[in-house]
Amino acid sequence: MAIAGDAIVPEDIKDDITRFMQDGFIGPVKLYEPDEAAEMLREVRVKNQDTTHSVFKNSMNYDRHLDIPELSQHVTHPTILKYLNAIFGPDVLSWRTEFFAKFPGSRGTEWHQVRDYSYATGKPQLLPTATDWNAYIDITVWTTFTPATKRTGCMKFVRGSHRERIFDESKSPVRGREAHYAADHVTTFTKETGFYGYDFSDFAVDPNWEPRPEDVAEVEMQPGEALIFTASCVHGSLPNITERETRFAITSRYVPTHVRVYPNQDSYTAHGQDFDLKDYGAVLVSGRDTYGHNRLRTTNVHGEPFAVKNTH
Repeated sequence: MAIAGDAIVPEDIKDDITRFMQDGFIGPVKLYEPDEAAEMLREVRVKNQDTTHSVFKNSMNYDRHLDIPELSQHVTHPTILKYLNAIFGPDVLSWRTEFFAKFPGSRGTEWHQVRDYSYATGKPQLLPTATDWNAYIDITVWTTFTPATKRTGCMKFVRGSHRERIFDESKSPVRGREAHYAADHVTTFTKETGFYGYDFSDFAVDPNWEPRPEDVAEVEMQPGEALIFTASCVHGSLPNITERETRFAITSRYVPTHVRVYPNQDSYTAHGQDFDLKDYGAVLVSGRDTYGHNRLRTTNVHGEPFAVKNTH
């Protein structure tokens, strides 16, 4: 896999980008001081309770950067964009954010690998138009706002696995697309499969696959730090074995502007939840959109403009 031909890699992160290409992930990368992270988490928790203006009327908390101002700013964080421009090139869209809370006693999230996010519905949610799949077309920035340790359920990766197809999303899973997850997706996530009702082993190319122990990295992090990875790098998380500590992280997901997001879809159903896309729009966070493949939002629901990094 290769970074974009027009990507500019600053000298101070060249080693990071080399490691990203080798391993499929890098980090921790510091975004906020711990006290900043704590304050941001307080604001997000309070504002998360008000779903009046959220674009999706369900309990999944997707894309709250469109209505929570702190998250509107987070998706355009300069350090995030610095790394994205070094991988994707100048023109970048933010297409999704999600919350990941791992409560005391929650089991670990099983190994999984995602390319076009068709595992959820059977239809691709991302479709590249200017590159093949050997290019990076989707980057996740996983930011923790509490300590992410081996006890609270830190992330884990299989180094170099982004160069192999270990899971095949085109396969039909035994479970995960049933409607009954709508009423119980939190319980299902924390107590059963660790992946919102999906058993990702259903997608395994080789049902007996196990990573080599020397390739597994368990990454502990402090509040305000981020991991940057391609979802095609096999990843998961450890269980939260504490009695009182909740690990809370927010992912922001990005694609280059040539990628079509939710191609030919006005709505979709995933994790037992319905997503009406009428108020949804991807956010241009850097450069220009010369393709026009996607509906864009230039402001959040409060009319506050998203900051766009000018890279031209």
